[in-house]
Amino acid sequence: MWSCAQSPYERGIHPAGLSRNDVERDYMECEYKARLANEQHFYSQSSPFPFSAGPQSPADHARALHGITTINAMRDTCLAAKGYHLN
Repeated sequence: MWSCAQSPYERGIHPAGLSRNDVERDYMECEYKARLANEQHFYSQSSPFPFSAGPQSPADHARALHGITTINAMRDTCLAAKGYHLN
């Protein structure tokens, strides 16, 4: 599941001299690393989805939101370390 947000290349927040492929590769790498680091805390080990089947509690939804926020923050930190300027 990848974000629907406009890419860093289209937003002009990438280091000068990088091609679109370089920027997209960096973004995907940082997204992958952030998701991998949070996989055991956010996703069920038996499912690619955050929760098992059945009704979900408000705590489940809060956990999902926290997981997504953490993943986004880790991705942005990775990109900043590569020289990207994020808002």
